[in-house]
Amino acid sequence: MEDNGLPDFEGKVVILYMANAPRGCEDGILMEYPHFVKRHERLFVSGRIPHVDGQTWVSNTQASVAWEAVIHYVEFKSIEEYRKRFNEYKPTFLERLRLIFG
Repeated sequence: MEDNGLPDFEGKVVILYMANAPRGCEDGILMEYPHFVKRHERLFVSGRIPHVDGQTWVSNTQASVAWEAVIHYVEFKSIEEYRKRFNEYKPTFLERLRLIFG
C-alpha cells in the first residue's frame, strides 16, 4: 500500500477494537486478509472473519468496519500466531467473572 498514513495490513491478521462497540463485538473483530476500501467517501477495513471456535455462525464471512470507529488494533503475522497466543492466554479472576456474568 502507498504511504498514506494508514497501516499496512497486507498478509496479516488483525483484531479491530471499536469505540462504543455493539453487543457481541466488545472483544474486537478478528479479521484476515484485511484491506482498506472506500465506500461513499468513508474508509473501511474489509476482510474475512476466520473460523474461530465458538464463533462459527460468522466464520468465513466478509466483514467491514468503519476505520473512524477503530480506537485500537492488534496485528498478528498469521492466523496460526493468533491461535497460539490466544491458547496461551490465561484470563484474570475478574475477566473470568465477566465471562460468566457478562
